[in-house]
Amino acid sequence: MSNVFDTAEKEVIRAEILSTCEMAGQGGADTKVLRAVLKKAGYELDENAVKEQVHYLELKGLVSVQDVNNKQLKISRTLVSITALGIDYIEGNAPDIPGIGG
Repeated sequence: MSNVFDTAEKEVIRAEILSTCEMAGQGGADTKVLRAVLKKAGYELDENAVKEQVHYLELKGLVSVQDVNNKQLKISRTLVSITALGIDYIEGNAPDIPGIGG
């Protein structure tokens, strides 16, 4: 039963990430922001776990990922933006996608 629960939890986490990226708009959402949103929703994930779920969404074509670095300021961010397919999925204009909770 635990495996079913883990799978369902991942689906809900992915849906939350997708929804957050939609709200963030064109600029996308930093993975640190996604992590904070997930924490408020009751999911305590480390940075790598968030990136794993983002990568899954990227493989499905629902988000795009861009690493932004400024070596002089020592800033490194990973921005996640929703794609047109991701928007269609959220709006119900795309078929169900296995692995994403609705």
